[in-house]
Amino acid sequence: MTEYDPLADLYDLEYTHDYDLPFWLALAERETGPVVEWGAGTGRIAIPLAREGHDVTAVEVSGEMVARGCEKCSAVEWTVGDMREVKLGRRYGLAVCAFNSFLCLLGVEDALAFLSNAREHLEPGGLLGIEVSAFSPEELTDPPGGPTLRHDFTRELPDGRLDRFSVSGYDAASQIMQMRLFYELYDASGKLESRRAHDLEIRIVGHAELELMLRLSGFVVESVYGGFEGEPFESGCDHLIVLARNPPTD
Repeated sequence: MTEYDPLADLYDLEYTHDYDLPFWLALAERETGPVVEWGAGTGRIAIPLAREGHDVTAVEVSGEMVARGCEKCSAVEWTVGDMREVKLGRRYGLAVCAFNSFLCLLGVEDALAFLSNAREHLEPGGLLGIEVSAFSPEELTDPPGGPTLRHDFTRELPDGRLDRFSVSGYDAASQIMQMRLFYELYDASGKLESRRAHDLEIRIVGHAELELMLRLSGFVVESVYGGFEGEPFESGCDHLIVLARNPPTD
């Protein structure tokens, strides 16, 4: 899995959105028992769940991310661990694997190992929610002349701004997207303070493959959505959300 420690100090600056939180909060209210988030980063989802009174465990492979999460909220039970194999010693009513954490598993065996581990940590009848980006064919095709540098966003900060640029390429045979991310941090006067690059790989997974892997891992697929308002999944959706249940024991 990709090393994320070098990005820990930028995580909260880079990912400021919260449009998905009502969806996960509603699931946590509906399902019974504690909640585990797999691939929690610094707690963008886990912390709001805990602040709403839920018993939350956050699992993250980056120790630097976990350290920053611990500073922000002690109500979350933080664990540094690999989602494919970490053992938490308890079971949960709801498991969340959101915001492309699932795509960080770079092979089918890695994905199946995680799903098996996630199911072992769910109570019978417990629910797993996975959310990944839904890429269009155009997004997976290099433009004529090859990959080009793209400006992804600008984040205005209280004491400056953060710009991110990227170059990406997709290999259809392996389903791996390779990205080089470039970060530029400026102070309030517009002076460049720091510049860094980071390589990132994710494995693109479609609807049918994700459903098949869940079924092979013993889950029962319950719902498939194309957005956080419960929209049906169809061409043109930006998100793929699959809810799958660990079957109750007889």
